[in-house]
Amino acid sequence: MNYWLHRITGGDNAWPLSVGLFKKGYGSEQGYISIGWSDFATENYLSMIRSGEEGFDKAMDEMRYGRPRNRWNLWRFVNEMKEGDLVVVPFPYSFFICRITDNEVLTNESISPDLLVDCDGNKVTLREDGYLYNSAGNYVDLGFYRKVEILEKDIPRDGYADQALYSRMKIRQTNANINDLAESICNAVEAFRKGKPVNLRESVMESAAPLALEKIRGLQNDSKFESLVEWYLKSLGANRVETPWRGESPSEAGDADKVAYFDNIGFAIMVQIKKHSGITDDWAVTQIKAYSTNHNFGEYSTALWVVSSGDGFSEEARRLAEEAGVRLVDGLQFSRMILDAGLEGMTL
Repeated sequence: MNYWLHRITGGDNAWPLSVGLFKKGYGSEQGYISIGWSDFATENYLSMIRSGEEGFDKAMDEMRYGRPRNRWNLWRFVNEMKEGDLVVVPFPYSFFICRITDNEVLTNESISPDLLVDCDGNKVTLREDGYLYNSAGNYVDLGFYRKVEILEKDIPRDGYADQALYSRMKIRQTNANINDLAESICNAVEAFRKGKPVNLRESVMESAAPLALEKIRGLQNDSKFESLVEWYLKSLGANRVETPWRGESPSEAGDADKVAYFDNIGFAIMVQIKKHSGITDDWAVTQIKAYSTNHNFGEYSTALWVVSSGDGFSEEARRLAEEAGVRLVDGLQFSRMILDAGLEGMTL
């Protein structure tokens, strides 16, 4: 499979028709990408172009075109784009992703006249001279067409195209092979489907969070990790963070390592803290739930957290947490939370 960039602008007066043909691919129908070069839009010239470079050059010579560099746009459209290839189609502020559905190339002679309707619903007509004319009687420079399936439509350039893809969409030529941007295209589609725009913050976070977790796991002891959680709670605006007395039996009264009080809004967060690697089991959830049940927080609304430096939580822990309304925060999530808060004032 190859990846292509292809503009459907065409030549003179072509844009309304080329857009109308392309957007027929919305839903279950097939759309069409197109290109100009209407002087060559006959089955005879198509056969010459497909016969190889010698036939291609002969066609150019017959029409007295010479050997312009931009002729390779037509060559790629006819001979190099294949069934199954993905095509990025740029629009002014967005782009579409489509897939070529077969190896057939249509010309003005072979395309169905019923398809020749522009994006405003106006009929475009093929006259006896072999050229297309719009409803105003103006010549329309489109000549060749490929069937496509639209996979994603109207992806905002600013939100989902990384720098490499964004820059490539600025090139002025009609089409280009962009296999080197396959990863950028796949990332853009995945991010668009998830509704998560590609931006600097997310890129930095993806790179920095694993490094931050490595440093967190390197803290000397459990107390240091608990102090880090306390710092984070204060960074959220907690007026005070207390360490509950440990004289009670955890198995009976439950356990919380920190309780953060947000006095201005009458809210308290109880936190169980686990410093380790690997998977955190359900014991932490059981303890924080029991602590909440056995302690009275008066008029404060409460939330229950388990913060772990581990890789994740066991299935049982997740089940109990969902039942009890406990928020589970694993090591990578906590690293992202720390980075979001910023490091100003951290003295650990």
